[in-house]
Order: sequence, then structure tokens, then C-alpha cells
Amino acid sequence: KLLKLKNIKKAMLEKMFPKNGSTVPEIRFDGFRGGWEQRKLGELCDVYDGTHQTPNYQNNGIMFLSVENINSLKSEKYISEEDFIKDFNIFPEKGDVLMTRIGDIGTANVVESNEPKAYYVSLALLKKKALDPYFLKESISSETVKNDLWKRTLHIAFPKKINKNEIAEVLVPYPEKREEQEQIGMFFKNLENLITLHQRKLEKLQNLKKACLEKMFV
Repeated sequence: KLLKLKNIKKAMLEKMFPKNGSTVPEIRFDGFRGGWEQRKLGELCDVYDGTHQTPNYQNNGIMFLSVENINSLKSEKYISEEDFIKDFNIFPEKGDVLMTRIGDIGTANVVESNEPKAYYVSLALLKKKALDPYFLKESISSETVKNDLWKRTLHIAFPKKINKNEIAEVLVPYPEKREEQEQIGMFFKNLENLITLHQRKLEKLQNLKKACLEKMFV
């Protein structure tokens, strides 16, 4: 089930976003017509990166996110409120999008709470401006945007990275009507929730099997 859902998501990303050279997707929700627009990401949202300084970690305080936290946007690392106030005039808020930019390139997630969060330079912050955030998250996974990110990535760097200014130049296709953006974003959000649900079920079964192997054999 998990594999089938992942394959469905991959197929729908290919069909629900225009391919290179096209202005309309292969599959569309009823009631929407006309070609999609295409603009630079920096025109659709404000692009920032996180602190370049090595954090002074604390046992509690403000959660500190890095590239490895992108899927959950949860971390067990913290910095003090004093450091947060000093270093983060701009920080992730509800409806913003965080995207990996060092090592892993172009994995995105939507910030769903206003709880203060600090973030490292390995993440780019896309501040809400014009697009539905869930639509933006999935558009970053579409073929057109992925290819543009890949072309702008410094592959000779180790680890590979994409500069903040290059992220702002990436071209993003999008439907002009907010309602269509929201329907696409919600479709993929619900699909992602199903994938997460089945991933957890699989992990529970794998842990159960591991425990039984330990107990049922000498």
C-alpha cells in the first residue's frame, strides 16, 4: 500500500503540473481553464537562509531546525531565547515553506504553527507572499522546478548546495486562481498524510517482527 501510494503521488506530480514547454497540466480539477503563469520564485515569495553560525545548543528554549529535520519540522536541538532574538529578525511562521539547500536539494515542507523556530543555513525560508503554501511545496517537487533547481546547484561543492540568490531565480509555473492552487495543495497534502499513515504502520510491523524474532528463537 505504501509503495502504491508513493507511485500515485509520483504519477500525479507529473500529470498535475505542466511539463517543460507546456502551460497547462495533463490533469486538472473541473472548472479551471486557461494557461498557467510562470514567474521567478523570488517574485512569488521572499527567500531567506538561516544562520551561518554554529549554534550554542541548549537543553531547552527555541527549537533549532536543520536539513535533517525537514520531513517533521521537529528537532531535539534548542538555542536560547536570547540568541534567537539576536540572530533571527526573520523566522519561519505559519504558512511559510522551508526547503533544503545544502546536501539534500529541494525537499520542502510547510510550517504549520507560529511556535518560534530557528533554522540553519542548510535550509531556505520561503516567506508567504502570492502562492498557497501547500501548492508551493508540491510545485518544488514537480519536474520543471526540480530540473531548474538542479541546473542552479553547485555540484562541485561538497556538500553540493544552491545559493539563496539562485533559488530566487528558479521559474515556478502556477495557476492564477488561488482556488485551483488550494485544491492542488490539499490533494497532495491528503495524499501525503496517507503515505505517512502507512509508513508508520509498516514501521510498527517491522518492529513487531524484530521483537518476535528475538523472542521466538534461542
